Amino acid sequence: MIYITTTWSWFCLAIAVLLLTTFIMGQLSKQFYTMHIVLRRFSIIDLEFPAFKGEIKEMVKDIYRLDPAESQRTLWALRKHLWVDFLFMPAAYGSNFLVCMNVAGKLNCSGQTFYVALAWAQAIPWILDVIENIYLLNSLHPSVKAFTPIGLKAWQWLEKFKWGLSLLGMVSGVSALLYFWLTGRYLTSSLPYLAILIGEVLVFIIISLLSASKKQATPLT
Repeated sequence: MIYITTTWSWFCLAIAVLLLTTFIMGQLSKQFYTMHIVLRRFSIIDLEFPAFKGEIKEMVKDIYRLDPAESQRTLWALRKHLWVDFLFMPAAYGSNFLVCMNVAGKLNCSGQTFYVALAWAQAIPWILDVIENIYLLNSLHPSVKAFTPIGLKAWQWLEKFKWGLSLLGMVSGVSALLYFWLTGRYLTSSLPYLAILIGEVLVFIIISLLSASKKQATPLT
């Protein structure tokens, strides 16, 4: 029986789940189409960063302007993408947490306090991400309403905090982690975990390239 007892083991597991869910969401996003004057593709980022208060409303309505079969396929893929994202969240924010806590263990005083605070702060973007997904899932109907000016501002600040804190945790944690590895601050016993992480990333890249070489989903006619 294998017991997962170390931070590195949990980190490897989190990265594996993160890459798997990223791949699944990438495949689902190939089916995102909308009819805005002409047929075009869109991404989840378009919904996360609307340029004006009625953009999400217009985008959803444009999905319903598609051929009924294509409209249902896009809505199905979009809903599945958002549900898979709920599995992505603990892997993404959890890996940030583990990295920051691991780095904190190598530091003293203010540096340790910063990374511990940054680790626990990953709960904030996780919560904001959940709020975002719930809102989008509840907006996938023809009668969706546009944001009010205050609502749009709140949405934009939600995205800024979500992406800002998560990217700060990832960049700060990974850069410090690499520094400690390069300067010999970690024992050689941690090297197998580094090999596992590299292997996971390579498998993800290979599978993604093989998938990209296949014909992408095309709209029904």
